[in-house]
Amino acid sequence: MKIGLIQFAILANALLNIVEPKLFYIEVKYPLLNSTSNMTKILHLPLWPAPQFVNDTSNGLLVLSINSFKITSNLAQPCDLIDENVKHYKNVLFPVKFGLDSTISPTDVVLNELNIEIGDKVCPGFPNTSMDESYELTIKPDVSKIKANSVWGALKGLETFSQLTFISENNKLMTKDSIFIKDFPRFAYRGILLDTARHFIPVPILKKQIDAMSYNKFNVFHWHIVDDQSFPFESFKYPNLTQHGKYGKAHIYSQKEIKDIINHARLRGVRVIPEFDSPGHVESFGRAFPQFITVCWADGKPYQAIYSVQGQAEILNPTLDGLYPVLKDVFSEFKDVFQDEYIHLGMDEVYYDCWKSNPEISEWMKKKNMSDYHELEAYYSSNILNITKDLNKKATVWQDVYDNGVRPDKSTQIQIWKDEAIGFSKWSDYLNDIIKNGYPVILSAPWYINFVSYGYQEWYKYYLIEPMQNFTGTQEEAKLLRGGEACLWAEYVDGSNIEARLWPRASAIAERLWSAADINDPEEAKFRLDEHRCRLLRRGIPAAPVLNGYCGDYEYGMEKSVIFEPEFNYGWPKIENNVETLTTTRKNGSIKN
Repeated sequence: MKIGLIQFAILANALLNIVEPKLFYIEVKYPLLNSTSNMTKILHLPLWPAPQFVNDTSNGLLVLSINSFKITSNLAQPCDLIDENVKHYKNVLFPVKFGLDSTISPTDVVLNELNIEIGDKVCPGFPNTSMDESYELTIKPDVSKIKANSVWGALKGLETFSQLTFISENNKLMTKDSIFIKDFPRFAYRGILLDTARHFIPVPILKKQIDAMSYNKFNVFHWHIVDDQSFPFESFKYPNLTQHGKYGKAHIYSQKEIKDIINHARLRGVRVIPEFDSPGHVESFGRAFPQFITVCWADGKPYQAIYSVQGQAEILNPTLDGLYPVLKDVFSEFKDVFQDEYIHLGMDEVYYDCWKSNPEISEWMKKKNMSDYHELEAYYSSNILNITKDLNKKATVWQDVYDNGVRPDKSTQIQIWKDEAIGFSKWSDYLNDIIKNGYPVILSAPWYINFVSYGYQEWYKYYLIEPMQNFTGTQEEAKLLRGGEACLWAEYVDGSNIEARLWPRASAIAERLWSAADINDPEEAKFRLDEHRCRLLRRGIPAAPVLNGYCGDYEYGMEKSVIFEPEFNYGWPKIENNVETLTTTRKNGSIKN
């Protein structure tokens, strides 16, 4: 039978629709009213990540006006964590460019106040491993309330409250009139690794990513600040380390800038953990200290590096006594700048070929009665772990240390990055083995978001990962899985594309780490994630699309886009009278308090 081109196109389209569902989605402006089960109530709200418990008895809507709405707290003394976030969420709720209608009509039911009640009544220092992020949120007419044991939980409640607001068709800010939410994280550690060594990421962009982390309830910024390619950390003790390790004069993170980033992260409830990887991944370090780099030999000659194996040409020589005082000085500088109790020591991809080729190392090992290069690695690891302990820091290391037979102190966190997808065993096998031997674990292996493929397959794949799948230990051992981390390695990422690579793909991992294990259906999640992506756009984060459709006239490049608006961006440090002053370009303004 012959058919024409038009008939053929119609037939082909019909067949495609049978095997591939349509992905069209148009944003739902109004939250759905009323539902039945707790699961249904959770998933019918446009919240990301999904909370633990929701009781939605709403029958109507409340209006919020910038002229009357205020956020208050029960703290007797000023607390910057509350005060600065009140200002921040004023920008989030009432973007200047949106020109929201602030008038109140006689028929409007108004929400005038959000009260924050903090149990310990303390304004804390920096976020930490034991911070309490639980909260309860009650929305009702006139006065609503966030109740939390600590400020850290109150910040999570503020974020949830902001996600329950929306802009109506008549351009008013509204929310539902009767909701109770009880919420807490499933895992205490919920991190994102950003790599600023392969490509330098400017300070203002890093601070925006910290904002986005808080919008997704992440609480750790793992800063992979140095690597082979560059050493952008400003060292006062060894200026040549920075001078020879940086890309260019503008590609340095001054210690004042780093402290500013850490303070900004504190305001968002985010820990900052630096990583200084060694003994491999140290080519940039070696530009300042070439005497500490292992000399590779071949055919009886020195300086004959075999570049076909990664890491052979830029690995430290553990036998040199002069190496460890220098490393202690560098780690001391890290300690002085970074506030977290943990420091990441790297220690991945330690390849032995260069060590094996060096006759001086072989001779040293004989004198020390070492017959195996695992022992040499253990010697180096022990020295570095002792340095961190002397500096009163706890350590996180990549799993290679454990895999190579090194058994550090049980306070050391082991981060899993290996998986069968890249030629190793299953990540769940590593997890079971390491936890069985009593070590706390951070899971990253299934969440390397620097890999890019077509369509929405990646976030879908990340979302389907259950951290406890195939876990064989006891309930007590399960507590050793501290959480997980999305890793964005930056070989092909810089300031021009980092946000579209990160968001909302990392958001899928955020829900896996915060929400209950049974919130796990990607077919349901894709609509909430699409709405969350639109919300990120409304907050100045140029997140990539999830589904076909649209968000509104605030999309990138459109009339109400806030991507480049001052209240959603940060400025560079100013130099005034030879004093570096760290500022932002955010507009002043606050909700009454």
